[in-house]
Amino acid sequence: MKRFFFLVLLGAVSIHAQATDPWAMFDEMQQRMAAMMGGQQSSPGQMQTRGPWDVQVNKNPVETGEEFSFQFIVLQNQIESVQAPPQFSVQNGFVLKSIDSSVVKVGTRRGTASATQYEFKLIAPKKAGRKAAGVLSWKINNAEYDIFHLTMNVRKSYDDPAVDVSLTPNKKTVYEGEQLSVTLNIHTYEHFQGELMATNMDLGSDFIAHRADLSNVKLMPLEDNPREASSSDKFAWISPLKTGQVSIPPFQFKYKKIGKPKVVEKKSNKIGVSVSFSSIQQEPEEAEAKTAPLKITVLPLPAQNKPKDFTGMVGNYNFKASFDKDSLTLGDALTLSIQISGDGKPGTITDPKLPDFSDFRSVPPENDIKKKVTGGKVITTKNIRIFLYPKKKGEFEIPAISYNWFNPAKKKYETKTEGPWKIVVEKGEGSAAPYIPSTPTYTPAAKEEIEDLGRDIRYMHSVHEVPPQEAPLYKSPLFWILLLIPIPLYAIFCAFIRSHRKNSSNTALVRKAKAKKNLKQYTSAAKTALQKDDGKAFYAALENGLVGYLSDLSNREFRGMTKDLVKLNLTELGVSEENIQKVMKWQEDCAFARFAPVTASAEERSKALLEFETLCDALEVLK
Repeated sequence: MKRFFFLVLLGAVSIHAQATDPWAMFDEMQQRMAAMMGGQQSSPGQMQTRGPWDVQVNKNPVETGEEFSFQFIVLQNQIESVQAPPQFSVQNGFVLKSIDSSVVKVGTRRGTASATQYEFKLIAPKKAGRKAAGVLSWKINNAEYDIFHLTMNVRKSYDDPAVDVSLTPNKKTVYEGEQLSVTLNIHTYEHFQGELMATNMDLGSDFIAHRADLSNVKLMPLEDNPREASSSDKFAWISPLKTGQVSIPPFQFKYKKIGKPKVVEKKSNKIGVSVSFSSIQQEPEEAEAKTAPLKITVLPLPAQNKPKDFTGMVGNYNFKASFDKDSLTLGDALTLSIQISGDGKPGTITDPKLPDFSDFRSVPPENDIKKKVTGGKVITTKNIRIFLYPKKKGEFEIPAISYNWFNPAKKKYETKTEGPWKIVVEKGEGSAAPYIPSTPTYTPAAKEEIEDLGRDIRYMHSVHEVPPQEAPLYKSPLFWILLLIPIPLYAIFCAFIRSHRKNSSNTALVRKAKAKKNLKQYTSAAKTALQKDDGKAFYAALENGLVGYLSDLSNREFRGMTKDLVKLNLTELGVSEENIQKVMKWQEDCAFARFAPVTASAEERSKALLEFETLCDALEVLK
């Protein structure tokens, strides 16, 4: 229809060409064209009208880096006042390759007419999207006019990747032990078909890391190109364990994309007639994407003003220590509460140096470590509770407790001190007084009393038949057995009490005794998550269960360990190489299942639970 309007317009212009300057009719022609089209303006890339000419784009959309062209056609009898050929000014990365002109014949209402065709060859930019390619201008009657604004839809080539992935750190230079965050960026293009799955997301062995949960990552369409989508989410918070240049290996993903269009020749034989035809088909293809290696520069901590008892913590920390009371009685417990929190190594906080508690009897302390993402950082909090029982009454002074760290923002070491404290221990009201045995006194009876007693004596009657006397009790074997049985029972009881006290004060034995109980809790949580079809909670329970089970059996903290340290510790504990590899693979599989944007089926989770229980049974051989 637009072509028809254009030919009508050319005919109208040719009638008045000898009497009127066509360029002076520019505004009138534009108004008439708009009126005939119902007030609608033609879209970019279609025929544009500012006079007796036509613009034709041979291809839209185009692929990135692809060559394309458009033609500007104008009747020769309408360009008498033109001083120079039209010019095209490119924009947004488009490249003008060449301009050619030729004489062609075009049809009009009055027949055919000669026209000049200008062909502009361009190369599309490397970046996809809807972009303004440039402006076609022409100098007419000593005045330059913008004839045509070309806008193109540029899409990724089918040969190019359909997914771009990259890692971005919030810092590229940090101190040893300082925390930094890593963001995973995902960009999908219009020929992306889905099934994005991580095949390797290993951070390497140079970091302590806290991974974010990426199972619910959502790709959001771009505003300027809804056929593309992107996502940018924090993947992990890491702290380097050594100085110099360290790097995160490339993350690898696989996905499906739409393949390049292919011409397929087909033949059909119906009713004895053989017909050949061709069709264009696009088959889905499997492709891979990976991030570039991420390099981090790690600076050593300054030696100047470094405390002798440096804790190794790097970041911004808070330290608090307090007692629940300052006076108590013998038999009561005194509780020391310590809280340390900071944004250093995720999940790791060293203990402070404690004073001498030789005047008190202590039991194994309670430790609780929690991690929480706040303000774009992982804040690790450690709570320690120490229970002290005084051995004697009196007044005691407990020395101050200090904690230090290196603050990278201030580039200096900081120390926080709590205490000292004065504790008063008194003797309790219920304490028993020393036992002093009483000595009986003998008072001789008076003569009158003896006489009274004599009068009270009754006569004794003789017994004619005396029954046979039984053997004495002490001569019975049963008497001696019953007499001696308490001695070995008492020895056994004392040995049990000593063993119980020893085991209660041995943290390793206490943890090992509770290992099975804690493992059952994680297994129960995993089974509950399996029933609720909660993949995130399922794999979290299994991963935490395995790490906790290893820690309880060995009394070594496996949380936050690198892969190399885990392998080294398991080797020292006597675990076989086969089981070590199973542990490493299990942790890696759980990490993929929790953090990669992929969901396992219910059957795969049930199989994973069975493998988890089998692996834990094999690890009971830990020393």
